[in-house]
Amino acid sequence: MEVKLSKLINIIPFKDYSNKRNKLVDKILLDLKLVGYVVVRGYEILKDLEETKSQFLELSKLIGDPVGHDLDNKIIWDIKSNSTSKSFIKTYSEHSHEAELHTDSQYSNYPEDFFSLLTLKKANCGGGISYILKLEDILTDLRALDNGKELEKILRETNFPFIVPNVFKKNKSENHEFNFGPILRDNEIRFRVDTFEKAINCDSSLCTMQQIDAYKALKNVVLNNTKTITFYLEEGDLIFINNKTTLHGRSMFTDENRHLLRIRMNKLTE
Repeated sequence: MEVKLSKLINIIPFKDYSNKRNKLVDKILLDLKLVGYVVVRGYEILKDLEETKSQFLELSKLIGDPVGHDLDNKIIWDIKSNSTSKSFIKTYSEHSHEAELHTDSQYSNYPEDFFSLLTLKKANCGGGISYILKLEDILTDLRALDNGKELEKILRETNFPFIVPNVFKKNKSENHEFNFGPILRDNEIRFRVDTFEKAINCDSSLCTMQQIDAYKALKNVVLNNTKTITFYLEEGDLIFINNKTTLHGRSMFTDENRHLLRIRMNKLTE
């Protein structure tokens, strides 16, 4: 499927803030609150990968409190195609096909507030296009449906199942692991197509037909939304995303050298 790129996204040049770390942090935090995301373009990628990771982590710690990804508490996670993975439930960071618009960690008890991605190597095949969609645009279209009010009530007031990708399971001996929660809360969304639909395929009793109908309506609103922003993350682009108010995704790619780093964070306590 051909993806038409958007003309406008929220970009700030890193060179304008290279010696103004406090102003950069303030700008990122403000945009996370008001816009939902911000791209810092031209972030310096050092020859030493470990040093690059260290500086990436240092900046991210000023934005939020980093959260471990797995049982080993790995803070910096590689987003890189892994053709050798035999996981039944793969996370998007393991494969190269399309990652539909979603929330990070929607399968956890508490999806993180923010996350950051640093592009080390973009896909040179024309794929790997990034998607961004804001919650306010989703709600506008959902509420415009004839039964939008009833659908929103179900999405807010009932718990939906999400199956946990194998790499993030807490109990490796269990065949399947699930977490439950409402898809919508006040100024929050928890959404991902494959982890919900695979949960239902494993056990159809986990949801009522009313919940499934509400999910299908929301899915259609999300995946066919004209307000979706599409753009390339260039090498040296650093994007921060509000994981509660903004869905993200990417198109498929064939270049297995594509490589991003991710750090998940919760809001800093005052």
